[in-house]
Amino acid sequence: MRRWIGSAHAVSFSLVLVGQTDTVLAQDHQIVDTDHVRVRVETIATGLHHPWGIALLPDGRYLVTERNSGDLRIGNLKGELSAPVEGVPDTFRYIGDTSSSQGGLFHVALHPQFAENRLVYLSYSQPSSEGAGTAISRGRLDESGDTPRLEDVELIFSMNKHDSGGLHFGGRFVFDPRDNSIYLSIGDRRNMSRAQDPKDHAGSIVRITDEGQTPPDNPFVNDPDKDEMIYSWGHRNIQGMAIHPQTGELWANEHGPLGGDEINLIKPGRNYGWPFQTGGVDYSGARVGSGAVVEGFEPPVYIWEETIAPSGLAIYAGQLFPQWQGDLLHGGLAAEGIVRTRIRNGEVVENELMLTELGRRIRDVQVDQEGAIWLVTDHEDGEVLRLVPEDTVATGTIPRQQPPSATGTIPGTQQKE
Repeated sequence: MRRWIGSAHAVSFSLVLVGQTDTVLAQDHQIVDTDHVRVRVETIATGLHHPWGIALLPDGRYLVTERNSGDLRIGNLKGELSAPVEGVPDTFRYIGDTSSSQGGLFHVALHPQFAENRLVYLSYSQPSSEGAGTAISRGRLDESGDTPRLEDVELIFSMNKHDSGGLHFGGRFVFDPRDNSIYLSIGDRRNMSRAQDPKDHAGSIVRITDEGQTPPDNPFVNDPDKDEMIYSWGHRNIQGMAIHPQTGELWANEHGPLGGDEINLIKPGRNYGWPFQTGGVDYSGARVGSGAVVEGFEPPVYIWEETIAPSGLAIYAGQLFPQWQGDLLHGGLAAEGIVRTRIRNGEVVENELMLTELGRRIRDVQVDQEGAIWLVTDHEDGEVLRLVPEDTVATGTIPRQQPPSATGTIPGTQQKE
């Protein structure tokens, strides 16, 4: 395990304030130094209610989910946000403090052939008579009327065992561009023993087709002792996944308990050990498991010494930041920043905590076709942010003052997940 390598420092911001609506305030920017590059952080939209996921549309706009309200909105670079998209499935809603419920609307992604089929996929906490469970629905985005809506919405996946708990839904998913299959993370639902039951979707990554069926090459097809949709198991609560654009490997970051946040290379059929294998301890301080690496389980690639509470993951392959080619970019909730990890030959050689000056919980990280990096911040007044090199001025952005800089210290774990 390694400590942070490098740091980040804010050096300037400028101010022009223009009109405001209920959910939109004009864009700002702040300049931040990192180990390799000076970054311009642009605020694209504000006033979102705990945004969770963002999908970048081909025309430069974006879709963004609001976990608490269960709303999906369309935004543009001018800071404008649509009315809530109609037709979004009902969710088991977030109510009150995050210690009691983390449910709501989670990730959003476009089908790889979105330009032809207009299909939008959403993960969420699905309400049921048993309580709730992680699910995916899809619908066709229709913008022909006054209000955008999803048409022909259908449920394509629902985890096989719902319960009344409100924690650890997972909910991040990613398309594999090679065959359009979907990898979906499902948390242990704050019941750690479920992660070691290979017939229970809790504590696993499931792999399904884009229509919700079981791919015939899943590792447990025809195994009567395991669920055929499970791709890997023994996970606590994964909220960041990405396909490596060159190798096709599936990478994930994972919430540990108190400490023990992990980076994992996901391999089919492997057991990642939770709760027997972990680098963390219980929130009470009590020991969990038998250690950070335990024989018989797939070991993590990396364990952070300090809690970052990772959520959102992108593997950078754009042109705007050539200094970061191939690096993993993790959103940090407790860390209130971005963690950039460089892995060479299976070893972490750089690990930099960046953008702590913003003092914002980073929930999702995506990269657009030009190589700009998009973030959403998990707050009651959440934002959509965009990162470009300092000498790049994006069309339509207007500077506005940021909140006071954060200290850069790792916050407490009460909002970890």
